[in-house]
Amino acid sequence: MSFQLVQGVSADDLDGICSAYTVTDDYLDSVVSAELIRPVLEGVLDKLEEPHFFFVEIPCTEAEEKQLRKFESDPTHRKVYYLDGCTREVSFAILKRYGELLINDGLTRFGFGSNKTNDEVYVMDYQQIRIFGMTRFFEPVFRKLGVPETDELRTLWDNFSPEHPGVSSSIEVEGERCEDIVENLSDEGMYYAETR
Repeated sequence: MSFQLVQGVSADDLDGICSAYTVTDDYLDSVVSAELIRPVLEGVLDKLEEPHFFFVEIPCTEAEEKQLRKFESDPTHRKVYYLDGCTREVSFAILKRYGELLINDGLTRFGFGSNKTNDEVYVMDYQQIRIFGMTRFFEPVFRKLGVPETDELRTLWDNFSPEHPGVSSSIEVEGERCEDIVENLSDEGMYYAETR
């Protein structure tokens, strides 16, 4: 099966891109086709020790960036929010309720971790998923889904060029955007942590 892009990502050069993972000294790094992202997250959540935390990184607005960036070449910023002390059931409920939006939004990063072990799964830009902590412990999740290990991981970033740029965009699902997740979960204890 060919590599599928999420709704909020556009790239016209997918040459050499396939679902795969590699393990370094510091983390497990992967690039995953759209239909496998949720199963990867479910597999990791199933193995992650409780209590869990959930986090989401929302891009700053244009007005916020004008205040934060000193030069045009400065990187853009994200507001980081956390929800601590989640049970496994709560983490699965968040994924069930907001998974389609989080997975398909091209501008939002998110993930889950263990407050006990500090293991963490981080869904990054352009369908890259990184796992920190006991990386080899989570390898069976990828193997079960048929995602092979590779010595050299090729990501969408490797194919971007002025002639073949990547484009990421925000999406809505049933009238909701990722910013709404933070507001919706604030009553449950989601809080602002920092701007990166």
